[in-house]
Amino acid sequence: MRRRSTVRSRVAVAVAALLPALAPWAPPAVAAGHTVAVALFYAPTPVTEYSGLIPGEYASEDMSAKLVAASAGRFSVVPRGQVRTQEGGLRWREWDALRFARLSELGRAAGADRVVVGWIESLVLDRFGGGGNNFDFGGEGGGVLAGLAVVTAQVFDVSQGRIVYQTKVAGHSFGTLPMLAVQNALDDAVRRAAAGIPDSLTAEPGAP
Repeated sequence: MRRRSTVRSRVAVAVAALLPALAPWAPPAVAAGHTVAVALFYAPTPVTEYSGLIPGEYASEDMSAKLVAASAGRFSVVPRGQVRTQEGGLRWREWDALRFARLSELGRAAGADRVVVGWIESLVLDRFGGGGNNFDFGGEGGGVLAGLAVVTAQVFDVSQGRIVYQTKVAGHSFGTLPMLAVQNALDDAVRRAAAGIPDSLTAEPGAP
C-alpha cells in the first residue's frame, strides 16, 4: 500500500513538473515605447546660412541622430529623411511648429505618437577683439570666433494634443571659421537639449 502511495506521489510530482511545459507559450512582457519624429527646427527670427549650412535643418538632423543614439531600444525614432518627406507632403512651414493641429498631422503622417519640436531662439557669432559680429569672411581679419546658440526643445504628445516636456539650453563654441563655429554651437545646444528628452519619451501614457 505504501509502495502504491509512493508511486502515485512520484507520478503527481512528475505531472506537476510537466504542466508549465505543456501550457501555451507566451513571449515575455515588453514595456511599450513611444515612436518619435523630429520636426524641422523653427527660428522666430531669421537666422543666417553659413557656407550652405542651414541652421534649422542641421539642428533637426542633429537632434534626430542624438535621440537614435540615446534610445537603447526604449523608443524608436522615425528617420529624419522620412519626416522631411512627410513635411513636404503636408506643405510644412517652420511656423507650423507653433500649431498643435499641424503637429498632430505630422505625427500621424510620420507614424509617430510624439513629435520633438525645436526653436532656435538665438544664433550669434562674435569675434574676439574684432568689434562685434561684423566679420571678414575672407579670413583676413584673423582672430577667434565665439558662437552662441540658444535652443528651446519641446515634446508634443499627439494623442493628448499638448506639450509634455520642454527645456531651454544654450550651446557655445570657439573657432576660426564661421560655419564650424555655428555648427559646433548648435551641436552643443542640441546635445544639452537632447539629454533630458529620453525620460519624457519613456514616461507612462498620460504622465506629464
